[in-house]
Amino acid sequence: MKLLIVDDAKLIHFLVKKILTANGFEDIEYADAFDGNQAISMAKEFKPDLILLDVVMPEKDGLEALKVIKEDNSTMNVIMVSSLGTEEKVSEAIKLGANAFIQKPFDEEELSNHVRNVI
Repeated sequence: MKLLIVDDAKLIHFLVKKILTANGFEDIEYADAFDGNQAISMAKEFKPDLILLDVVMPEKDGLEALKVIKEDNSTMNVIMVSSLGTEEKVSEAIKLGANAFIQKPFDEEELSNHVRNVI
């Protein structure tokens, strides 16, 4: 499986990899992006099976990036991740085609279950 992690906090990249490895996800090829523009270009280049996409980031936010990513590839699997889990943001993300929405801080079981359900 190919997983693109998009978050402006390097700690989140580390935690996601640690959590997934600890929960039995092996043979994952990871790629990292740190803003919405990088997310869009990496989605095209890396062709991930799943993108974990933060909402609040510099340059281009996650919702703007999601819209472009889904326009380019409507079947791309995307889980939105944010500490700003307002109903409005969740609703917008789902309308734009996100498969799920995880609230930070997420726990191991929640993240693992969402990844399993999407892939």
